Amino acid sequence: MNIEQTLTEIKQRTDYSINKKILKETVLKDLHIAYQNGLFAITPYLIAFLNSWDDAELVLEDTFENPIIINREEFMTLCKQQYHKVMNQWYIRHDQLKKERKV
Repeated sequence: MNIEQTLTEIKQRTDYSINKKILKETVLKDLHIAYQNGLFAITPYLIAFLNSWDDAELVLEDTFENPIIINREEFMTLCKQQYHKVMNQWYIRHDQLKKERKV
């Protein structure tokens, strides 16, 4: 194995790590939803909480620590849709990164 080949492999691994971190930051940014003049971070915990609650309306704290009245069903549907969309995009883009690394 020569030095140039070793350097190329190191660069590919470094690029993969950096791109993976950038991709995750993008995903975390996209996992937010604006609703009723509030901004909410979508997490599996939030979706589980919304699923377990029975009331039609409830008050949630948004990312800016403001209490916001939400329609639980409507908000849960929007959260699930956004979460599913973003996580699928993340999976596809991450898979592309892995393939580029192997080339």
